[in-house]
Amino acid sequence: MTSSADLPLTIAICGNRPDNLPGAIARTTAAMGPRDRLLIIADMPAQHLLASPTTASPLLPRVRVLCNEGNKGLAYSRNKAMKEATTRHLVFIDDDIVPTVEAVTRIREALAAGAHVTGTRITAHLQGRRSPWFLTSGQLHYLGSHAPARPVSIWGGSFAIDVEHTRLLEVGFNERLGRIGSSLTSAEDTTFVREMTARGATATILHDAEVQHLIPAHRLTLSYLLRRAFWQGRSEARRNDARRGISKEWNRNRSGAAPRRVRLALAVLYTASVLLGVCREAITRSQTAADAETRGDR
Repeated sequence: MTSSADLPLTIAICGNRPDNLPGAIARTTAAMGPRDRLLIIADMPAQHLLASPTTASPLLPRVRVLCNEGNKGLAYSRNKAMKEATTRHLVFIDDDIVPTVEAVTRIREALAAGAHVTGTRITAHLQGRRSPWFLTSGQLHYLGSHAPARPVSIWGGSFAIDVEHTRLLEVGFNERLGRIGSSLTSAEDTTFVREMTARGATATILHDAEVQHLIPAHRLTLSYLLRRAFWQGRSEARRNDARRGISKEWNRNRSGAAPRRVRLALAVLYTASVLLGVCREAITRSQTAADAETRGDR
């Protein structure tokens, strides 16, 4: 078995926000080991990337940047990173995550020990802003962050895979899920992990290894959080898990550290938005099927 200190990693940043890339590259390269490589999958045409500050200074030799022809979505970019990785082990880090040497080391150790999938704890960094009354720890998952003092699961902001084992199991990221354009579709990461473990992959959760998720001001608004809950419902429907997804969201939303009446009100508010998303996806699916049937009758 490979020594963890000698295990090279490809660290992939998949994103469609060119302004985020310079900071993401600086933060990630600071946490990399000497044999690691950084792979940028820019989900945008190359001309958009050229306008970004990323190209204002020479890229490090260990950084490779690939552009999609257009906005193909996060799942598409993750699948592309698996194809382009030059090492057996691939780490996904979002462009608004602050990785640390310790977290990358713990990921490296878990992979060297035989884990096929592993992930860290992700904590919300509000960047000096106060948490609004409508955001408790029960809604932190809408910000891609784990609730403090609770067990974590493997999420896409900071996780790693054994690419060879993934190919052996023939598992990829569902391209109907994950961020696409301005939508807030999600669950491509948890669906991937679920499929991997269902086929016998070993998953290791690093509960005490932590990275920070930088939360911008516009996400600390009720309109954003309700929209995110709406798209959570659409995502659950897309992966045919609506009933369990609604129950899961209800339990999450009433679990926050707030007075019982507040928690209950927030649970009703956010879960109603999830339910609306489920209904919207069902209507869209029905309309698509009807349109296909109409075209077939012509």
